[in-house]
Amino acid sequence: MEQWEAVSSNQWFVLIEEKVTKGQSVQWALTARQPAGGDAEQARRLAAEVALAHQPQQAKRIKGRQVFQTGPDNWLVVVAGVKGEFHFRVSVGLLTAVTTS
Repeated sequence: MEQWEAVSSNQWFVLIEEKVTKGQSVQWALTARQPAGGDAEQARRLAAEVALAHQPQQAKRIKGRQVFQTGPDNWLVVVAGVKGEFHFRVSVGLLTAVTTS
């Protein structure tokens, strides 16, 4: 049976989702979950910086990037690499619950 653990309020995180290679398959996965403090605006600033600086696993050498803010807490980043284009998502999230079993 799952049990809920209390979480302290205002635990913001920056989340990165991207394609990763596992053996011969490619999957969409959460590759980073970075604590961003207790302030939503601070977390958004950090996420915007991450969108500009993150080195995606699929692109070894980045030739350029386009950063699109698709919502107040979401960015879609298109990266031009040597072998083509790749994309990843950066989101800001508020931790609201933790369960254990």
